[in-house]
Amino acid sequence: MKNKYKAVIIGAGRIAAGFDTPKSKAVLTHAHAYTLHSSVDLAGICDTDHEKTRAKAKKWSIRAFDNLAEMCIHVKPDIISVCTPDETHFEVLKTILKYSPKLVICEKPVTINIDHTKKIIGLYKRERIPLLVNYSRRFDTTVQNFKAKIESGEYGKVLGATGIYTKGILHNGSHMIDLVQYLFGEINAKINALYSQSDYLPTDKTVSAFLQFKNCPQFFLMGSDERSYSIFELDILFAKKRIRFLESGFYVSEQNLFSDPLYSGYTVLDKPIIRTTNLSTALSCLVENAVEHLETGAPLLCDGADAYKTQVVCSKILKKL
Repeated sequence: MKNKYKAVIIGAGRIAAGFDTPKSKAVLTHAHAYTLHSSVDLAGICDTDHEKTRAKAKKWSIRAFDNLAEMCIHVKPDIISVCTPDETHFEVLKTILKYSPKLVICEKPVTINIDHTKKIIGLYKRERIPLLVNYSRRFDTTVQNFKAKIESGEYGKVLGATGIYTKGILHNGSHMIDLVQYLFGEINAKINALYSQSDYLPTDKTVSAFLQFKNCPQFFLMGSDERSYSIFELDILFAKKRIRFLESGFYVSEQNLFSDPLYSGYTVLDKPIIRTTNLSTALSCLVENAVEHLETGAPLLCDGADAYKTQVVCSKILKKL
């Protein structure tokens, strides 16, 4: 029989407890993922905005705390989720170490400073506290199966890919970089920054760039403007088909090859077949990964080292501006 783990959430914003409700079909928050897992007891939430904390605590039928220290001393949590603004992660993650949780789940990026991220990873390694980072598409079983098919050669070689994102190279662009590294292997030396704009924070520019990865000879990263609309899409051209992840990755489009009926000798793409992915339950998979790691030592699907590699690429892109 599995143990019962006490979990708490630091931060009462959208990804913490705001995007969905206990009755929602999609699992879009840490609160929802915890409450659905039979081996987890969600025991508390805190935020510097006490009114927001109380509202989210009522929504999820959990206890509200005024601050991190009060919550951790009272609950003695096994699992802690860090869902605070990016710029607060460094101090929050350091403070958590005082309370010796069994595992910490952190929203991306680990910190906004590459040296701070490296320090945090070192501290958590020293204290033997696993750090699981929510680069959410790694926890989508559709993406996991897709990666296996790429590695098996089912689609043929990668000809090239384009990723479109908004809202900062670290805040959202790192999702794209992490996804591409996950699918195609680590980055090669080639990086060219092409364009930048500030559509999120002045300290986190949205950058367009050209990159090469181990198994992708040409990747074009296009930064769009969050002030107009949000977009996150990945378009991959293989030798045998075209795959696109659409609408933030909630849908996947597949196009097979066929002989052009009008122009003899040409091979073209067929009409797209569009299916839903499992991104809407990725947070449940993240919590399951955390529990399985604690129970059996199963590998974390995205640990601090993975997140650090992604942030290194983001930093290299920024340095090319």
